[in-house]
Amino acid sequence: ATSNLKRVSLELGGKSPAIVCNDADLDQAVKDTQFALFFNHGQCCCAGSRLFVQDGIYDEFVKRSAHAAAQRRVGDPFGDVDQGPLVN
Repeated sequence: ATSNLKRVSLELGGKSPAIVCNDADLDQAVKDTQFALFFNHGQCCCAGSRLFVQDGIYDEFVKRSAHAAAQRRVGDPFGDVDQGPLVN
């Protein structure tokens, strides 16, 4: 008998994944996924801390996402910053 088992990735625990497909608007996808991750400084139970990105756009998405994250200003929350202190 032949098997019909499929390769899957199961999401079982509050990582709130986002899926970015090959035909996505990459600028908007980066903007939205950065917001999902860094909203409330990433300290919420629904932070979008897992991404599934299709192979066809993976490298470009990672490049743009890393660039966007590097632009975040971290520091005194009373200053002109994007992110203040974190609770550990």
